Amino acid sequence: MFMSDKSFHRPDPVRWMWYAYGGTLAPRYRQWVLHDLTARSRWWRQVARTLMTLLPFAVCGILLTSPVWIAATAVLGGACIALIYAAAYIDQSAEHRLRKHGYPLGTLERVLSERDQSAQASRRRSYDARYR
Repeated sequence: MFMSDKSFHRPDPVRWMWYAYGGTLAPRYRQWVLHDLTARSRWWRQVARTLMTLLPFAVCGILLTSPVWIAATAVLGGACIALIYAAAYIDQSAEHRLRKHGYPLGTLERVLSERDQSAQASRRRSYDARYR
């Protein structure tokens, strides 16, 4: 199930924003969603989704609040808390997104496990070739 090729449809920026806010994408993006949530860059993607959902609120807060330094401090504090929660619940969030896109429960754990096993086997072969 782990994908090494990139043969999937990527959503355009508007659909990606919908997805970042928790929306479900069309079935043709199903493989991209799996890649998005299981790739090695999944932590950075979670950070990007979290910060993008905060951006409109941060801009409004900074533009509508005076003095600006108070608003900026509040935005920074809110972003820090949001990132802590996003990191703490990355697996639960990813599993929920996968379920919304039609994958069975446990897909995230299975795909990550397969990826890690293949990487570990590769490291083991490299180690054996060098030291044995």
